[in-house]
Amino acid sequence: METLLGLGLTNAAVAALLAVAAALIARFTRRPAVWYVLWLAVLLRLLAPPVLAIALPLPSLARPVADRTVAAVTVEGGAVALVGSLRSVEPRTVVALLWAGGALVVLGFALAQSVQLRQILAAGTPASDPIASRVRGLADRLGLRQAPPAVVVEDLVPPMLWAVFGSVRLILPAELMARLDGRATDALLAHELAHLSRRDHWVRHLELAALALFWWNPIAWWATARVRRAQELCCDQRVAELLPGHRRAYADCLVETARFLSGRRLPLGSPARAMADLTQLKGRIQMIMNDHPDRRLSLPVRLTAAAILIAALAFTPMLTATPEGSSEMGRPISLSLENADLLDVLATFSEISGAEILVEPGISGTVSTSFDGVPWDEALAKILQSQGLVWERTGAQIIVRRVEGNGPASLQPATGEPTTRLAGRLDGETVYRYVPDARISEPVVVEKTAPVYPAAAREAGVSGAVVADLVIDEVGTVRDVVIQKSPSDELSAAAIDAIEQWRFAPATMDGKPVTVRYVVTVMFRLQ
Repeated sequence: METLLGLGLTNAAVAALLAVAAALIARFTRRPAVWYVLWLAVLLRLLAPPVLAIALPLPSLARPVADRTVAAVTVEGGAVALVGSLRSVEPRTVVALLWAGGALVVLGFALAQSVQLRQILAAGTPASDPIASRVRGLADRLGLRQAPPAVVVEDLVPPMLWAVFGSVRLILPAELMARLDGRATDALLAHELAHLSRRDHWVRHLELAALALFWWNPIAWWATARVRRAQELCCDQRVAELLPGHRRAYADCLVETARFLSGRRLPLGSPARAMADLTQLKGRIQMIMNDHPDRRLSLPVRLTAAAILIAALAFTPMLTATPEGSSEMGRPISLSLENADLLDVLATFSEISGAEILVEPGISGTVSTSFDGVPWDEALAKILQSQGLVWERTGAQIIVRRVEGNGPASLQPATGEPTTRLAGRLDGETVYRYVPDARISEPVVVEKTAPVYPAAAREAGVSGAVVADLVIDEVGTVRDVVIQKSPSDELSAAAIDAIEQWRFAPATMDGKPVTVRYVVTVMFRLQ
């Protein structure tokens, strides 16, 4: 889901930039064909898949739930449950549902229009032989292999091409046709057939897809309107070129069509509203009467247009999100647990953190504790410490393991099945978990600073083992010390101060130094 949302938002952003560029370029050229290519590139960009992706960093859309909300966890009948209204629905889920709902509305509207036009067509009658003969003659002149059937209808609709699944019909309103003379009729028919020769009816499907998927984006509606306007102008040019002696009749035809449609209630979603736009109509008539453009684009212009289309479709700046679970600290949560099953607690933390929690076989127990305003990962660490457990993060997974051998020895490695499985990455660096008997050699401490026993802890009689998880890099330097188990905060701080000064002979794999995660135990004993 996150990938689709990210791709959609990326395409929308790139399409917005293309739309601005298209609007600027259109100010310096009067060629409708160039406008058409530019705005068609915007629509295609909205729908284009990532062919050649260019990675750009961006914070993840799918951050863990705890990074966004405050969660309350309580016990009901010995089971752990999320309660209260503090936890919000995931934004990406809401966005996806709203996005899909809007798309269904747009598609439903298009389906309703299709059904209505089918009913209008069913009530129509075939055009008269003179009209059909004119359609065939103009189709031949436009290079069409076959002239579409013309249907005359009594309803208030604009003259248009109706194409569904390869079936094309030319819809002609009877009242309008009765108002036009022979020259105006030829111009009207040539205009609609020019749309067919340009394959504009296929672009309608592209427009519908863009509007359905990006109904919320004004760029999609803007680009669709501009594409349609450019299509009309291109067809006007084609008619002026095909029927040079019909310019006045063609202009009269446009005016009469606008008069026919204005001030009346049009059918659902009728495209005639654009034709009745007097501002656009004025510009079209001026071009028909005054301009004598050459429709053919020069080779440099064609190559430039092709380059724009290829670049718009091929290159996608993919916004790479931060992996889930990479955040070390979540926002605070409130916990109230009493004799709760440990596995239920871990399942709840999986939901809170958004990470998959994998538990070593045989781990079980009950939890009784309370926290208020504690980051979720810190709360999880404290709960696991009370059970003699540690956890490590691997991408979007959290692995829970036992801690064994917490005796008087000052160094105790992490235990578990021998493995060299990737444990994670720090600043792009591969970090492995050291376990005995794996093909990673154990790091050896070569310089160790003894911890200073805190006076306050000594006076309070606090003693015991501090279990720390740390990273030892390829030169033996200690980094990222995390306390997994400790009798008190004072002893934890003293242990961290000491451990950060230790130096190791680094672990090796296949004879090469590697960065590893390692567990050490520092004992504090009262003499």
